[in-house]
Amino acid sequence: MIITSIFLKFYKMSKTILSFKNISKNYSNIEALRQISFDIPANSIFGILGANGSGKSTFMKILPGLIQDWSGEIFHNGKFVEKNNIKLRDKFGYLIEAPTFYEYLSARKNLEILSRISPSNSLDIDYILELVNLQNRSEDKVSAYSYGMKQRLGIAQCLIHNPEILILDEPNNGLDPNGIQDMIKLIKNLRTEGKTICLSTHNLRDVEELCTHFTVFQNGENSQTCSMEEQIKDSKTWLVNTQDIDSAIEKLKNSDVFKIISVFNKNILIESKEKQSLDVIHNILSDVEVYKISKESNLIGYFDASKANS
Repeated sequence: MIITSIFLKFYKMSKTILSFKNISKNYSNIEALRQISFDIPANSIFGILGANGSGKSTFMKILPGLIQDWSGEIFHNGKFVEKNNIKLRDKFGYLIEAPTFYEYLSARKNLEILSRISPSNSLDIDYILELVNLQNRSEDKVSAYSYGMKQRLGIAQCLIHNPEILILDEPNNGLDPNGIQDMIKLIKNLRTEGKTICLSTHNLRDVEELCTHFTVFQNGENSQTCSMEEQIKDSKTWLVNTQDIDSAIEKLKNSDVFKIISVFNKNILIESKEKQSLDVIHNILSDVEVYKISKESNLIGYFDASKANS
């Protein structure tokens, strides 16, 4: 039974659910998107990483039909998607811009209104409210909600018709640290529920904490898709968490193996000249009280390389 479960998880992750081939979009003489191509694995959290003006927001508006004058091809489960295929869009949930609600009504009432016009396979509202952690505030007027709560209610709206794929444009944008952690937890939970999530972000940390795969947008073009598992495997970057920061810094500075990249709170971010094992760091810091040592991705270097090659 365990072997079957592992096999099914591997099969689902290896299966492509959504493909974009040579997507291009022009505004007069400006090329907003140029031959964008990538595949999204089923049950993945796929990140589109890029700075403002990189083309990611334009791209995110194509699938829901907010932008229709574009060229290229989109495939869903290997089948070509017509631009005006409204029925297929029922398989998607979108949070593209700031969600809007009837602010004078409760969260539950807002979802009830939406469920009346949703397909027959609508999810149970109580289940959705629990999923987005709003069950205890479901009877409160939306006008009393924080921005983070409204964002989670926006995702609840996306879930009403039980879509298989969620398209989220900058879901963490404007959130405070607590709101960001709530959103990260929610998106990860949605993946465990079997959803595939495609999100855009300008924040490297969002990709590191959330995504299983990502592509980088730069000047309307995108890099080759990479998995976070591969990034961490190939990385030479480590994060050391310790109470004795000064001693750890001194030990690492005296080492000819590691370079200190940054120090923040009780953490030291280091980079090795060559691939090193965890044991090497433990040996260097053998007489320092260390809480945790973890291997980190090297997205900053990857992002810089993408810029250089664009």
